[in-house]
Amino acid sequence: MQSGQFVTVGMFPSRPEAHVSRARLESEGLEAIVSSDDAGGYEPQLGLTNGVRLMVRAPYVALAMSILEPIDGPHSLSSRPWVSMVALTLATLLIALIGMPVVVTVLRALT
Repeated sequence: MQSGQFVTVGMFPSRPEAHVSRARLESEGLEAIVSSDDAGGYEPQLGLTNGVRLMVRAPYVALAMSILEPIDGPHSLSSRPWVSMVALTLATLLIALIGMPVVVTVLRALT
């Protein structure tokens, strides 16, 4: 067992999400623990308010953060170009719906 105080490197809304990140750190050889005040898992909704903490020993915080930081992972916007297209389509639809009463009013005034 190594000496050193554990420091929080991540907060998650649920235990499963924290355990995935813990497994990622442990696959790189870092000891990590998941800590939560959710009544031992009997009250998982408390994770939404209190959060579930992912912790590593203090000397390894920078290394843990570099491992957990996505460079260009599957959740980045650049790897999902359809997100921009959907946002543009929704924005155009919203502008059209908001502007429709103005267009109708102008057309009625002209006729």
